[in-house]
Amino acid sequence: MRNTLLLISLAWLISSCATVINGNYSQVSIKSDQAVNYIYEGDTVVNKLSDPVTFVAKNSKEPITVSIFTEEKTKQVHILPKKAPVYWLNTFSPYFSGFLVDEITGKKWKYPRKVFIDLNRPGNAYTAYFPMDSTLLYRKNKVGFNPFSMVIGYHPGIEVSYERLHGSKFGTQLSYTHFLSRDNDFARNSKGYKIVLEEKYFFRNHENTRWYSGIAAEFFHKQNDADIRYYTEPIPNQRFHFREKTRINKQFVSITPHIGLQYYLTRGFIVETYFGIGLRHRKVTYPSIPENYIQQPGFWEWFDLSYSSNKKETAWSANFDLSLKLSWAF
Repeated sequence: MRNTLLLISLAWLISSCATVINGNYSQVSIKSDQAVNYIYEGDTVVNKLSDPVTFVAKNSKEPITVSIFTEEKTKQVHILPKKAPVYWLNTFSPYFSGFLVDEITGKKWKYPRKVFIDLNRPGNAYTAYFPMDSTLLYRKNKVGFNPFSMVIGYHPGIEVSYERLHGSKFGTQLSYTHFLSRDNDFARNSKGYKIVLEEKYFFRNHENTRWYSGIAAEFFHKQNDADIRYYTEPIPNQRFHFREKTRINKQFVSITPHIGLQYYLTRGFIVETYFGIGLRHRKVTYPSIPENYIQQPGFWEWFDLSYSSNKKETAWSANFDLSLKLSWAF
C-alpha cells in the first residue's frame, strides 16, 4: 500500500511541468534608456554606463521592486511575474492534474529575463524585452535576394527585392522574380516573371529582431511546357486517351496578408522570413490545344500537384506564401 501511494505521488508530481522543469530563481537583466543607478533589496548598484544590470530573484507570485535614479530623476518599478511557458504543457497531463500541482508548489511563476525601463514613461511602465538600437533604423534602404528561389522545383527563379523604410514603423518593398527553366512539368522551357508590392507595418522592435505585418499584392505571368493527359470522344462513349506536350499560359493576381520577422545578424546584414495565406485569381489557358481535347484529371485530383498547377481554368483559389531572404541595409 505504501509503495502504491508513493508511485501515485511520483506520477502526480512528474506530470506537473512547471514544478519539474521551472527553477526556483529567475535571472533578470534590467536596462534603461540612459545611464542610471539601481536599488534592489537595499543594495545600490552604480551603473555609469547604459549596459544592463543583472539580478537573481526567487520566483514568486509577488512583484519584485527596483528603484532607479539619476541626479535629476527617480523611478520605482514593480516587475510582475508571469506564468512560465512550461506551465501550459500541463494541458497534456492526466486529468489536468499538473495545473493543481503547480498551483500548490507555486512554481508556475517566473520573472521576465529582460526588462527595459524608460525614465520618461509615467507609472509602472516597462517592457519585457530590450528594444532595438535606434541607430539600426537610420539605414532606410534594404536590398535583398532569396537564396532558395533558384533551387525550388515548383516556380524556380531569381528573386531580388528593394525595401524603403518610412520612419520607424512603416516600409514599402518591391520584389521581382525572373523565372528559370527546369526539366519538369512546372517549369519546362519556362519564361515569365513575378512582381510583388508589399506594405509593411513594424509593430515590435526587439534587440535584434523586428516583427511586422504586411499586405502583399502580386502579379504573376508565366509560360511553360508540360505533358498533359487528354482524351477525345470521336465516337460517343468511346474515349481515346493520350499525352501531348502543351504550351501553358499562366496569369495570377493575388492579395496576401503576411506576418514576418527580420533578424539583424550584424548592423547591415539581415535575415528575413515570412508566411501568409491570401486570395488568388488564377487564369490558366492552353492557346494551341483544340477544343475537342478534354484534360484528364489525375488519379488523386486534389493532391496531384502537376495537375493542380497546370489545370486549365479561370477561378479563385487560396494563396500560400512562405519564404526566406537575405538583405543588406544601407
